[in-house]
This record gives sequence, C-alpha cells and structure tokens, in this order.
Amino acid sequence: MNSLTSDGNFHPRRLVVETDVARYPFAAAIRDRLAGVPVVVVDRADPETLTALPDPELPTLVLAVHRGRFFKPCPGTAASYRCCLYHILHLALGCTIGCSYCVLQGYLNRPFITQFVNLEDAWRELETAFAAGDRFYRVGTGEFTDSLFMDDITALSPRLVQFFARQRQAVLEFKTKSVNIRRLLDYDGDIGETVVSWSVNAPAVAEREEGTAPGIERRLAAAAACRQRGYRIGLHFDPLIWFAGWEEGYTRAVEMIFDYLRPDDIIWISLGAFRFMPPMREVIRDRHPASCIIHGEFIRGLDGKMRYFWGLRRRLYEHLRRQLNRRAPGVRQYYCMEHPEMWRRTFGAAPADNDVVSRLLDRACWRYGDSCLNVR
Repeated sequence: MNSLTSDGNFHPRRLVVETDVARYPFAAAIRDRLAGVPVVVVDRADPETLTALPDPELPTLVLAVHRGRFFKPCPGTAASYRCCLYHILHLALGCTIGCSYCVLQGYLNRPFITQFVNLEDAWRELETAFAAGDRFYRVGTGEFTDSLFMDDITALSPRLVQFFARQRQAVLEFKTKSVNIRRLLDYDGDIGETVVSWSVNAPAVAEREEGTAPGIERRLAAAAACRQRGYRIGLHFDPLIWFAGWEEGYTRAVEMIFDYLRPDDIIWISLGAFRFMPPMREVIRDRHPASCIIHGEFIRGLDGKMRYFWGLRRRLYEHLRRQLNRRAPGVRQYYCMEHPEMWRRTFGAAPADNDVVSRLLDRACWRYGDSCLNVR
C-alpha cells in the first residue's frame, strides 16, 4: 500500500512505542496527532523485536529513545574525494518515498520509520558543540530520512527553526523532496538563516526513479513559497543520472528552476553523479526491476563505490554548469564527493582540501562573516 499522499506526507497505519518514551512530551504530542492509529508497546524497538511484528509491510512509525550521538560529521569523508564537512543532526531514520537510487534501502529493508523522541538530549549535544566556539557549522536533518515528509505528524520543523535562529555559529538546512511545508510557512517566529533545500532532477528521472515524490514543478513551487516567507533556498542535483535525452532533460530542469526562483533566492547548488556501493546493484534490481540506472557504464572508484566513467561524469557536470552559469552565474555551485581533478577540469581550479570546500559554503551564510566566532 502506498503510504504517501500526493503531497509526500507519511501516513503510518501502526505506531510502535518503546516503554521509555512515555516520559517525553514530544512522544505524547505525536501520539495525540495519531489518535486512532493502533499502538504496539515494546520494551525496546530493536531489529529483532520489529522483525517479529505481524504484517511487516504495514507502514509503521516507531517512537524510540536514541541512545547514540545525535550530532556527528557527515559520513561522506573519503580522503580521495572532496567533502564539504557538513554535519548531521540524526533525529529520525528511514524514508518511504521509494527512490530507486536511495542509499538507505541498502540497510533498511522494512517500511518502518523511526522518530527519536529524546529531543532534550539532542539540544544539549548541539549546545555543547556550539559553546566551544571553535568553528562554524552547517547542519542538516536529511541524511537518514527526508527532513519534512512527516512534519505534519511531528511538528518538528518550527522547533528546529527556533533553536537554530538563536545560534550565531550554525546554520540549519532541511533537505527534502516533500512539499509538506505548511508548518514552516505558518511559523511566525524568527527564522534566522534557515535553509530549505530540495533535491531536484530531470523531470524524466523524477517521474521514473523517485517513487512517490511530488514532481519537480511542485517542489519548486514549494521552494518559492518558502523563499517568500524568508527562508533561504538550496538545490541539490544529486544524483545526476545518465539516460537517453539527458541533455534536454537537465536543460529543462534548470529552466524550470528559474521559472520559480531568482538567482539571488538560492544560497547554493550541489552536483553529484550517481554512485553506489556494489551490493546496492542487486537491491536496486530486486526492488526496482523497471529501473535502468544500474545498467550504465561504471567503474569502482577510490572510495569503493561504483561511479560513472570519468568522461561521462565530466559531460554531465559540464552540461549542468553551462546551463546554471547561463541563468545564475553568481550562485555557489559545488560537487558532492568528487575528485579534485574533476573540480580542476570543470571549475578551472580544485579546492586544496575539504576545509576550502567548507569555507566556500560557509561564506554563503551571512552569519559566518558576521560572527565573532569566525575562526577558520
């Protein structure tokens, strides 16, 4: 059963609740919003317990206590490729949008979405890190889930905006394919420099490979609405997919962007060619038999991931950069996990190290230049 509406909202049909979550107000608020959804109480929502539940395909929301770190560096830090030194705020796990290329399906094989409810511990971790005052942070919530696809259930986005609006040395980025933006628009407090970012792609890729995600035009319309409210907008062309007609498809995607946004609405645009760990090939083949994305020309990269041959990646990047530079030459563009030589051949210069990439993006934030904590 499709667990998403056309707006990309997650609608669980079962709620699994750890016994420990009863003392957290955040959990109680979610349960109130899901009144009428059947509840299963477990001592611990570990894989063994969840696997033993009846009807394993039933869309299920798990409310659990996170017992690890909430705040951590982005895992994409292979030494051979440039990384932007992003940081992850790990508040939830899982996504049911169903993109054929999604890395999460490599190790999450059930339609369970986990929401961690001990937010007070997350705030303390962040406050401790920011109090050190030794660096500037770009922080995202969309690494292990979609940042907004169940925001109508959690009402979490205003709380995050409020928290980060008080921080001088950190900027929050929501990453999403959803158009579930009502709570962001209705929030009437200080939004600081919050960035709301959308994954975008050629329309044909979005239609064939991005599951139940809203179409590109609807995402861009949502971006325009958020910009009107005052949020800064990010865009992520990741993954770029090689397909018949890709040049026209990506040209059209860029044209669509500027039907809805002005260049100065956009804080940054990332580009990243499709890549995957070798075991993902069988996962994609089994789960998405109609997809052709694994049948391209790939080679194992220096990080062990399968990547398009150098020449194919370069053609993808050069085409996108030409189209973007034609419409928005001043917008910051960067590669996600790409080799310095590719930067050199397509940008004309390569960042010397990851700190250089990080500063490129940090400087797009007015807080970075205005902060007395600007130490890098």
